[in-house]
Amino acid sequence: MMVHEREDSMTCGPIMPQGGIQAVETMLYTLDIINARLRHFRIGAHILDDCDKDTYGLEMAVDFIKGKYQKKFSILYLIFL
Repeated sequence: MMVHEREDSMTCGPIMPQGGIQAVETMLYTLDIINARLRHFRIGAHILDDCDKDTYGLEMAVDFIKGKYQKKFSILYLIFL
């Protein structure tokens, strides 16, 4: 998901107010509504920003599937309880 705009450097550009950030906020709002109805467990989200770079997004997806984010980037886990 792209939350930030593409930039030529290794960092992300500014936040895209009309694009990705709205999708993230919608997803988090929906999770809040669902979690309010659940009794014994909560669901969360793992949000990764590809900065509108297809190759970077693919790399993050492969790393996520392989389980590398658990060890390497545990700070990226966003669990809203």
